[in-house]
Amino acid sequence: RDEGPPKEIQHVRDNSKDGEYWEALTHIIPQRKLKLWDALGAALVEYHKVLTRRSELFSEATALQQQNS
Repeated sequence: RDEGPPKEIQHVRDNSKDGEYWEALTHIIPQRKLKLWDALGAALVEYHKVLTRRSELFSEATALQQQNS
């Protein structure tokens, strides 16, 4: 006997542990490693400043050499 099209199976997702899952993901990288990365980031910013200043001084030195020759 034909009862028409097959009934769709409703899949109900259990979301009761979603909060725990997302909370756990906020601590996936240890605090110690985050502090290290922050320190490295700050050091790279300072290093970039030094390199930028060296580049400016090099350009000035080159210009002075051209004036002197």
